[in-house]
Amino acid sequence: VLHAPRVQVYSRHPAENGKQNFINCYVSGFHPPQIEVELLKNGKKIDNVEMSDLSFSKDWTFYLLVHAAFTPNDSDEYSCRVSHITLSEPKIVKWDPNK
Repeated sequence: VLHAPRVQVYSRHPAENGKQNFINCYVSGFHPPQIEVELLKNGKKIDNVEMSDLSFSKDWTFYLLVHAAFTPNDSDEYSCRVSHITLSEPKIVKWDPNK
């Protein structure tokens, strides 16, 4: 059974320009467990990311949290790119600092 991932991008703390924060990409509800999740800054992969262990929910779909330290400002754009067998092309979700 294939389940496409849900992707949520949010900061750990309310965003303040120039103040260090963490950006999170929470990917959930997917199956099979093989997945690629990347955090992007201005479209380029962020290298120093941390990833939680792959876990599964009661319905046997999987979830994963990927996060990285970052300092928000007005000029940089952050997003999360997810590749999974259920997606014909990678899904990119932008971070909205106002959420």
